Amino acid sequence: MTDPFQSAALNEYQRSTAQLATSKDSAATLKKSYERYDNLIAKAIDESPVKPACKAGCAFCCHYKVEVRAHEMLLIKDYMSKTFTAERIAAVLAEAEANAAIIRTLTPEQHLTTNIKCALLQDNQCSIYPVRPFRCRNFHSTDAAACEQSHNDPGNMEIATGMIEDVAMFADAHTQGFEAAAGQTGRDARVYDFTTALLEVFNEPNAPKRYKVGKKMFQNAIEVK
Repeated sequence: MTDPFQSAALNEYQRSTAQLATSKDSAATLKKSYERYDNLIAKAIDESPVKPACKAGCAFCCHYKVEVRAHEMLLIKDYMSKTFTAERIAAVLAEAEANAAIIRTLTPEQHLTTNIKCALLQDNQCSIYPVRPFRCRNFHSTDAAACEQSHNDPGNMEIATGMIEDVAMFADAHTQGFEAAAGQTGRDARVYDFTTALLEVFNEPNAPKRYKVGKKMFQNAIEVK
């Protein structure tokens, strides 16, 4: 019998590889992948007897360390450029600059246990929700009280916020499928810190050009090893 999680990863890898091989627009391909992801996870949640505690307005996880891929940042920039005012973009980048100044003083371990509000969190809502990265999509909790406790005590790694096992595994499988496809088709598949990558994708005009020719997209953003 085929493992359903391996099957999900392979299916996404094959579909995304085919689409990336014939399209110059990786952002459009990623959007299609996100749509497949949403359908996959909705089905997994529907079939689970346990449901996520996550709901609109609950934003404790939006203070956590987030990692991102180059193709995700390109889609986020495109979305912001089309839906945000110039003033709103400037405000987001100013907040991101302040966050980056803190992040660059932290070790990865310290960053993991430090609350830093995402610059794209507005009125306790994600302002780029339709194009949020896989790392944000994959996070869910079955215990809102534990999320609040973890937020109030970020250094305590023993607090378990709970998860739905099948949802977590399908989420990881789909994500890995797309990321493998990006790497296989010559795209930059490195992992970057979200905040510093957000700044560079807006401030460095050559970043998208480097991505298109298969080079390392970000030169100044923190690369996560």
